[in-house]
Amino acid sequence: MLSETVLRYSLIGLVAGLIAFVATPLTLLVARRMRLIDTPGPHKFHIAPVPVLGGIAIWAAIIGSLLIFGGGREYRELASIVIGGTLISIVGLVDDRVGLGPIGKILGQTLAMLLIAMGGVSVNMFDAEWVNIGLTVIWGVGIINAVNLQDNMDGLAAGTSAVAAASFLILAAINGQILVASLASALLGACLGFLFYNYQPAVSFMGDTGSMLLGITLAVLGIKLTFPDVSNTQTWMVPILVLGVPVFDTVLVVVSRVRRGKPWWQGGVDHTSHRLVKLGLSHRRTITALYIATGILGLMSAVIVYLASPMISWILASATVVLGIVMIYALELLWDSVRENRLDADIKVTVIGGGKELLSILEAVTMLARAVSLILTPVVEDDRDIDAASNWTEVGLRRLQDFAICIAEHPGSVRNILNYSENDINTGLRECAELMNAALRLRGQILVNLPGSVGNSRSAAASIDVLSDIRETELVVIGGDLHENVMPTLVLPEVQRELTRVKCPRVLIHADPEKALDTLQAAGITGVITHAIAPQDILGPWHSVKDLHDSNQLATVLHRIWLNRNRTNILTRPLDIGLHA
Repeated sequence: MLSETVLRYSLIGLVAGLIAFVATPLTLLVARRMRLIDTPGPHKFHIAPVPVLGGIAIWAAIIGSLLIFGGGREYRELASIVIGGTLISIVGLVDDRVGLGPIGKILGQTLAMLLIAMGGVSVNMFDAEWVNIGLTVIWGVGIINAVNLQDNMDGLAAGTSAVAAASFLILAAINGQILVASLASALLGACLGFLFYNYQPAVSFMGDTGSMLLGITLAVLGIKLTFPDVSNTQTWMVPILVLGVPVFDTVLVVVSRVRRGKPWWQGGVDHTSHRLVKLGLSHRRTITALYIATGILGLMSAVIVYLASPMISWILASATVVLGIVMIYALELLWDSVRENRLDADIKVTVIGGGKELLSILEAVTMLARAVSLILTPVVEDDRDIDAASNWTEVGLRRLQDFAICIAEHPGSVRNILNYSENDINTGLRECAELMNAALRLRGQILVNLPGSVGNSRSAAASIDVLSDIRETELVVIGGDLHENVMPTLVLPEVQRELTRVKCPRVLIHADPEKALDTLQAAGITGVITHAIAPQDILGPWHSVKDLHDSNQLATVLHRIWLNRNRTNILTRPLDIGLHA
């Protein structure tokens, strides 16, 4: 008997897994033809466009396996699950295609749960039927959105759903609940079959089509799973514990965004998974940790049902809730200490600039990069009055402190330290930069060229560290006051040569790029700039922003420039060649 049961559920899972495995490549072709592609952006963790139609493969796997192996006296409930699951998949598909907004999605989710409840799948905790149906809808809509929010990283929603489905499968099989175990087997197989394509780095996303289908299926499993020999005072905890990871993440996100005055339904990189990555875990370790957490909660639910007394069950549940509250508080404290608006492109950026205008540029770069190198060049005192370049200046120590604060891991702490010790800093530019690199926790480093005169140059000789940094960088940003630090740096033959050779975007950020390029060309600096960012009222072949001092806008455009270069692997020719041929 046991072997027949194991064989049945294994076959259901195997068929569902094969359907998802075979159907997902087909959805890739259809998604590309229909242009259902999720492009990278400020609130995305992927760096290349990914087709978003994998949810259709999950739907085919779950519904197909249920239709093959379903039936019997629970046919009405099975039919309602199939109809409700299909409806929620259609709602998700429409949302992926045109966007329904939060109200449209919640209305679709409510209708799907009502259909399932009318088919006999509902909570039976109260005598009043309308109360049970209302609670069923609330539970279903909540879990659908929790799993939908969980779909924020490659392999996360599919993996945690697979682990939760395995817990439901084991608990249902022990109780002899055929429908629940069959549905859990189908869900487990569908998730594993799709996870082959969705695990990091993903080649297919499930979209709302898949995530909402996973959510409604898990919600149904939580409703249908019963334990006849155990009191309801214990069993109501089981589905909440099994789905504890998405429930915790939803509570964390809602609390965090409400506290910050942001809509909870909008996308963001403030989920549990994102915070773990920001704490230093890799992508794969993060999702593995959440898989393990889901499995531990599933084991705890089994302990509550089969081993623990009612009192012990309540103690375990209360301790879990307290631990969750403490973790939310701790994650919020940690979140407040990092920059929540980083784009997490995980790239190395080199900055050449000066003036107070560079501060907003540095803030934008720190949202984007894992490491920032700021290149500075001293100006020789004796050569400042020789020719028309007499207004070239080097970065002052007060300005250098402001730059260091911008690229610091903890700007507030660095500001306090520098304000406290600014009277004691009387060294030269190079020595001061070395002191800051050694003493402060910077997200990168400040590099200074060697002092001294090179021919008729206004500035020093390029240092080995500066040239090596330019060769290894993935994005060069030039901006601010051209006469402060920019011209003294770019005029150095070695620096100019390395910049023209490096195969990455070199972006000029300036209020009037054409005038800036004329100024550079007059100084003999050509072939350096490949892209430019300017205010939207300045016409020309450059990227535009509404406000040149808005670091968020600058970061988004820089992110897009880097992504386009990374995607096409073709570097455009320097701007000054086209403008001043």
